Amino acid sequence: VFLAMTWIGAILDLVLIFIFVPKKVKKFQEIRSSVDRVKAGELSYKIPVGTDGSGKPETELDMLAADINCISDASEAAVQNELKTQRMKTELISNVSHDLKTPLTSMVSYIDLMKQEGLDSPHAPEYLEILDEKTQRLKVLTENLFEAAKASSGAIPVHMETIDLGSLVSQSLGEMSERLTAQKL
Repeated sequence: VFLAMTWIGAILDLVLIFIFVPKKVKKFQEIRSSVDRVKAGELSYKIPVGTDGSGKPETELDMLAADINCISDASEAAVQNELKTQRMKTELISNVSHDLKTPLTSMVSYIDLMKQEGLDSPHAPEYLEILDEKTQRLKVLTENLFEAAKASSGAIPVHMETIDLGSLVSQSLGEMSERLTAQKL
């Protein structure tokens, strides 16, 4: 301020202003154009950040640029996560559709056979047994789908309890004993 009061000081101040201000304005314009690119959807674009010897941003504008880069990275990660979620939903719908369609197709085929051959056909009991099996399978798939939907929406309350693992294994072995014996296990 005291230098600016003299002609030599005022000239020196003006020279310094004309040297440093354009640099700052240029950096500001660079950040502004970079923000426009990121805003337009170019999330992978990084604003150049000037750093000092220790790797920290040199100026306040460099700190701003580094922060904008961090926001851009977070936005890109969120977009990638959303795309992954959408792909998983599409796969799930495709798999569920296929799993539900398989027993339905079989059921329709056996009903058509029964219509053609009639209920008095010697194969009718076999067809009915297969229809019953496919109906039960479809019921289980539908219940599982309903339970999965409830679980993903958070509608199933969870209560933590301690359990006796030995009792659980014994009960499971008791329920599965016929199958285990049939498989000679």
